[in-house]
This record gives sequence, structure tokens and C-alpha cells, in this order.
Amino acid sequence: MKCPECGEEIRDGMLFCSYCGGEIRIVQDYVPEVDEIVAGMEVAVASELAETKTVEENKGEQGQAAPSHRRLRRKRSSPLMRKIAACCALILVVAFVGILDFLNQNAAYQYKMALEWMEKKDYERACPYAEQAAELEPENADYLICFLTCLTETGFGEEAVPLCLRIIELNPSCQAAYKTLISIYEKKKEYGKINELLLSCKEEQIISQYPSYLAKPPEFSFKGGIYNETLSLKLLGNTKGTVYYTMDGSQPDESSLVYASPIFLESGNYQIRAIFVNDYGVASDEAKENYYVDVTVPEAPVVTPESGEYSRPTLLRVTAGENCTVYYTTDGSQPSKDSTEYTGPIPMPVGTSHFRFVSYSYAGAASEEISASYSLNLHASLSMEAARNMLLIDLMEAGVILDLNGGIRTGTGHNVYNYRYAITVNDTDYYLYREYYEDDAGNRASTGTDYAVSVMEGQCYKVVQVESGSRTAVAAEALADPWDGLSLQNIKSEENSEQ
Repeated sequence: MKCPECGEEIRDGMLFCSYCGGEIRIVQDYVPEVDEIVAGMEVAVASELAETKTVEENKGEQGQAAPSHRRLRRKRSSPLMRKIAACCALILVVAFVGILDFLNQNAAYQYKMALEWMEKKDYERACPYAEQAAELEPENADYLICFLTCLTETGFGEEAVPLCLRIIELNPSCQAAYKTLISIYEKKKEYGKINELLLSCKEEQIISQYPSYLAKPPEFSFKGGIYNETLSLKLLGNTKGTVYYTMDGSQPDESSLVYASPIFLESGNYQIRAIFVNDYGVASDEAKENYYVDVTVPEAPVVTPESGEYSRPTLLRVTAGENCTVYYTTDGSQPSKDSTEYTGPIPMPVGTSHFRFVSYSYAGAASEEISASYSLNLHASLSMEAARNMLLIDLMEAGVILDLNGGIRTGTGHNVYNYRYAITVNDTDYYLYREYYEDDAGNRASTGTDYAVSVMEGQCYKVVQVESGSRTAVAAEALADPWDGLSLQNIKSEENSEQ
């Protein structure tokens, strides 16, 4: 069965919802054995009373004539009957007292009686039963709620504070307990206790009924951190009231600055501490944030060489201010922190290219943008495509691949050779190609091997990087200077001897 007020599930026999306190008007059945004992005792007492009445009537008839043998028999049996009657009466009294004591110590019976009187709206009579049930089983939230209802209906609500707190501890979603407790605190103007009670409550449905009593720490419109622009900081309270704040590191109180409009933060370090005081004079806990604002614009990056036309492979180098990071684009879009980060010299692309560079400070402030355009026209007898075809032929002759499609002996995929850029090794210009393995699904992965093809004669070599006397094949763009320390090996030679 569900509560008609809040929809919560109601246990059988409950007259009040343990969540909202609403009346259900259903009386719980009680154990029939107790009623049978009481009924039996009533029959015994009635029988004793009837026998006593018969004796009294017989006494009244003593003045009338009666057979002598009858009078003598009554006199002989009368003392014995009186003793039997006294013993029966004593047994009945003891049994009755025992039953009453049992019922008095039975929480379920006390709760049943309380519900019966509450059904009749007689809370005065229901209250002692409810109190006894609550005392007998103080961990039973239903009994406590029943007692709380009796107290509030009989006008003794203020005495219910410990009871409400205990009910909330046992049943944190009991609206009736919150409602009663907040009403008591309201009458006593103990608004701070209402705030503490609501802050400890986890039920949003209950909290939303009393928003004006809450005093939560102010909310900041910007999280603390590093910013490269002026901030218009807002401090927000959770309801009607006043926000007080400090900017000198001191603890805020009601004598501090009153927040009335956004706080403008320009270059510098700031520590903002704030509290919120609601219309009932209850102060919140403190909220605090630290800000570092740096609106200093960094210097623009310096790019070398300058824009122009070039006929030999050339590296582009960029320098920027201290603690600045450079980003660039080559597709004409505006550079930002989401663009490619400059990490080392950039090989100038063959043909026409356009670069856009920008520096960002540690605080995130952007510099003026720098653009550079280049035209690299190599003195080459071979095009990039022709040079790649010569590379495929040499690799096939060396047994690296099986055919011009890059077929390999192992696996079902093939190798692909993509042009990267032009380089200069030992004063000779080369096209640089990167080897990739491509599976049947079209997925590619670099093998870590590079090849160089002379732009004039078409001679093909494997490119390796010499480090500490050893030769290790590495990706050219990972080096601080991609052309420094490069070594070329003849891919046709079985011994792979160095040129």
C-alpha cells in the first residue's frame, strides 16, 4: 500500500507514513491470544460474582422456614466455599495483574492502543501508549514517529526536539521529523540550527522546501588558476542575503567588503575569501580562491630564414621569449594552442609554403602573429614521384620488397613509401621517404626506417642516425637538428656498408 500524500510504500498496519507523517487510518490487528486471556478472565470474574450473589440471596432467606437437614448442610459447606472463592479471586487478581504487566511491557500492544486512540482523534489518550512503545523499543522509527505525532497534536512540540533528531538519525528521509524540528527552531528563532540541520540533510526534496534558511558558501564565477586576461569575478549566494569578501588575505566577516558588483582582477596575484550571510543572519562557511592574472603580451616569435625563394633544402628555426611556447599552422588557419607545437627545426617544404606562428606566455597570453612564405625550387633532375619509383626498384632488387606494390614476404599487407621533405647530407640534396607497413584494412604504422634518393642521379640509400659510434635508425623529425649526424647506407649492398 502506498501513502496517499507522498506515494511512499506503507507497511501493513501503519496509521502514519514514516516518510511524510500523513495519516493512513488503518488499525493494526493485535495478537488474538491476549484477547482470549482477557476474555477468559472476564468470564471467571463474572462467574465468581454470580456465585457470591447466590450466597447472599441464600443468606436473605435464612429467616424463612427450611428443612433442618438443608440448614445443617449449608453451615457445613459455607467455610469451605468461602475459602475456595477467596483463592479463586486471589488467583484471578494475580493473573489479571500479570496480564496487565505483560501488556504494559509489550511495545506492539502499546503501539496498537495508541493507533486506536489516534484513529479516534483522541491524542491525549494515545500519547501515553505511544510514549511507552517508544521507550520499550527506542530503535523503532515507527513507534518514535507515532509518539512524535501525539506530542505535536497535543501541543508539546518543543519537548520533541531529541525525539525528532533520533527519528532523523534512524530515518533520514522522514519529512515529518524535519517539519516538526524546523517549526520548533523557528518559534525559538534558532535559525543557525535550521541551517546546520539542512546542511546535514541529504534529501534534496526536503532541502528544497526551506531554501531561505540555508547559508551555503558563496560560489565563484571563475575557478582559481592562471589567466591571461582581466577577469570580471562574480560571487553568488544561494538565496537572499549578503556576500562579504576580502582581497588582502584576511578572514571575512560582516565588517568586510560588501559584494555589490563584479570584482575586476587585472594583472597580479589575488586571494579572494568570502562568506554569505542570509536574511536570518546565519553566516556560511568560508569560500576561497587564488588567481594569477597576467595580461602582459609576450614578444612575437622570430623566424629564420626570412620569407623568400630558395634552391637548396633549408631548415626553419623559431625563437621565442622565456617561458613561451610557439605554435604554428601551414594551412592558412590562425594558429592557437590547438595548433602544431614548435619543438625543433622545420624542413622547408618543396614548392610554395605559408607558415603562421604565435607565442603563448606561461599565463596563456598570446603574442602578435608572425607569417612567413617560402618558395623552394630544387635544382633536381628527378621529380619526387620519379625518385620514389627508383627507390621501389632498388628495394625490390635488394629483396626488401617483392614487387613495385611493396609486397613483403611475411604478412598479408605491403609497404608504402611516402615523401617527407628534402634534406642535405654531405652537401648533396636528397628526397626523404618514410617506410610504413599497411595491412589489408588500410591501417598504417611506421616501421621507423627512412630512405634518401638523390635529386640529381637517383641514387638510393638507407638513412640512419649515428649516436655514440653506433648506428640507429630513427625518425628524422625527432632530432634536435634533423640533418645533424645523418649517415647513408647503400641498400643494394649485402653488407649494407656505409657510403
